[in-house]
Amino acid sequence: MLKFYLVLLLRADKRRLYTVMIRNAKMLPLGVLTALGILVCSNHALSSPPGFGSSLDEVVKLASKEGNVRIAASLVPGDVRVVLEGFYQKYPQIKVEYIRITGVDESEKILTETLAGTVEYDVVKLVAEQQGRFVKAGVLAGPFEWRKYFLDIPKLNISPEGLMAGGSLYPEVIAYNPTMVPPERVPTKWEDCLDPYWRGKFVMDVRPFILIGLYPEWGEEKVLDYAKKIKENRPIWKRGTESLTQVAAGEISMVCGTYYGSVFRMLRQDPQAHIRVAWPKEVPVLLNEVLGIMKGAKSPNAALLLAGWLASPEGQRGYDLVGRGSPFLKGTKTWNVFQKAKSKPVFVGWDEAKIASLVTKKVSAIWGR
Repeated sequence: MLKFYLVLLLRADKRRLYTVMIRNAKMLPLGVLTALGILVCSNHALSSPPGFGSSLDEVVKLASKEGNVRIAASLVPGDVRVVLEGFYQKYPQIKVEYIRITGVDESEKILTETLAGTVEYDVVKLVAEQQGRFVKAGVLAGPFEWRKYFLDIPKLNISPEGLMAGGSLYPEVIAYNPTMVPPERVPTKWEDCLDPYWRGKFVMDVRPFILIGLYPEWGEEKVLDYAKKIKENRPIWKRGTESLTQVAAGEISMVCGTYYGSVFRMLRQDPQAHIRVAWPKEVPVLLNEVLGIMKGAKSPNAALLLAGWLASPEGQRGYDLVGRGSPFLKGTKTWNVFQKAKSKPVFVGWDEAKIASLVTKKVSAIWGR
């Protein structure tokens, strides 16, 4: 048994080691349990992947020598400067080249090229559907002790195995046109989308992402019952956020489920746009820019510095300026909006891919889409 524990320790499989130790604590002699605990904590505190600095100061020095970092993620060009302004001010010696990618196809392309030996980016956004594939393929550097380098990173922004850091967060809300929806009809809960008043007049995304987001709070039975009732209310089925433009143009009254950041961006560009956000009492919150550092990155320390900074409260405040901030970080605009609306954030977390697979299959069967 002790040999088994040591193998896990050497493999840096700390998460499994913790679980097995706790499960078998009563079977282990106190001295053995104490010794393993010391080894685990020591390994946890001191280990750094080869090629990376062992402290934040060392990472900064090495990153400064590297001088630049290439990141492939999903911010639109106008938001990049806003989000990264704090990073530029703090680390002016590091040039950031930001390449926009979206969707599963581009993520798949990066994985394929990496497996073929071409590492084009230092940091990559990993969409939920692809995170497991990147981990299994062994193309990510790490694991990292993120909170050793960045002491104030929220735990929810770090993946359980330490390979990824969560950047921006996406609350899912209801959007409507205030010139078309009377004040008394503005939705205040997800169940309002089931009101016959909206029959045939509201948009529902064919991807059941709001139900994926609500799954941790509602459970499977309520999610599937809601899916059936939504179908019965005859929504206008669409995909993506292009329907928001139709809302602002007065072509559609309401969208039952969209990204807050998308509406926020429209109103930042045009404060007079005819579109508003309705905050249900339960608001799903998804990790949006989940960042991984690639093995073989040309600027590994600059990559670690950038990804860690984006996941830290400093980076979160940058995301907050473009509507992608954290409702869990007190003092952010997003946190204040949640408080004012008295909405409860429902965090899907790092199980999103697993939940999405389960919910999408069952809901798609109900919707026939």
